[in-house]
Amino acid sequence: MTARCYLVRHAKAEAEAPGGDAARRLTPAGREAFGARLRELEGELRVTRIFTSPFTRARETADLLAAATGAPVRVDQRLACGASDGGQLLALARRLGDGVALVGHNPELAEAIGLAGGGGVEVSPGTIAAVGADGRVVWVRGR
Repeated sequence: MTARCYLVRHAKAEAEAPGGDAARRLTPAGREAFGARLRELEGELRVTRIFTSPFTRARETADLLAAATGAPVRVDQRLACGASDGGQLLALARRLGDGVALVGHNPELAEAIGLAGGGGVEVSPGTIAAVGADGRVVWVRGR
């Protein structure tokens, strides 16, 4: 098996929330679409640990991923909106190693996927990208 990590954009979220941007939750359609993506990838995802943005929509996405894979979830401030750029996210994924999934936001995740060779790919809500040990995109599953 090839070592890989995963870059995950949170699933579709509500446009606004009383608590502001950080409190936006996933929509029912977003939960359903991400659940369907996880079912399509069953057997292909080898997630052993999940690190997520503290924002509600990312934490909820991470929880869905954890339910599908059995991997534990840890909140990491470096994955919050605007906390890191794409290069920093790729470096973090490399440091954390095989089986890690980083759940976060655009534009940082789109930048990371582009830097890993997935340029020109739309990174819509709920997109999952597998990145090999060589730092190159293996596959991207999105809209």
